[in-house]
Amino acid sequence: MNKPKLTIKEANQIRYLYQEGASINSLSKIYGLSRTSIKLILRGETYNKWGEHKNLMEAKTASLF
Repeated sequence: MNKPKLTIKEANQIRYLYQEGASINSLSKIYGLSRTSIKLILRGETYNKWGEHKNLMEAKTASLF
């Protein structure tokens, strides 16, 4: 089994930075991950063992309308 590229703490930091206005592109550069990996974290599909993280991308899009 491969070692995870991030810790839960780092994934939570990505979520926090995104909520504070960081772009997906900038987060992917900072953490050395693909845009897809960042999106999976933000949607709560990865690094969400107990299901406590909601889909941040959906929440941010909904607030635009």
